[in-house]
Amino acid sequence: MYASKDKVRVMIVTNGFRIEGDLHILGGSRITDALNSKAKDFFALTNAKVFPLGSDEAMWEPSYLAINREAMACLFPLEEE
Repeated sequence: MYASKDKVRVMIVTNGFRIEGDLHILGGSRITDALNSKAKDFFALTNAKVFPLGSDEAMWEPSYLAINREAMACLFPLEEE
């Protein structure tokens, strides 16, 4: 069964990196709905860029990245929802 997804460009900060990428959430839901769901320990990002904190030069640019919810210090949209 396929569930429609929306793509939201976000920035995630961990204790060592700043990550920008497209977060895929259920169609019509909000970022907070995805974050509040305890069913997922990892969040999928596509078209990601990983920067060391304090740098504007990307270290990696993976097409797919899974990030553990416990590694995230904060997450916010780079575009309005």
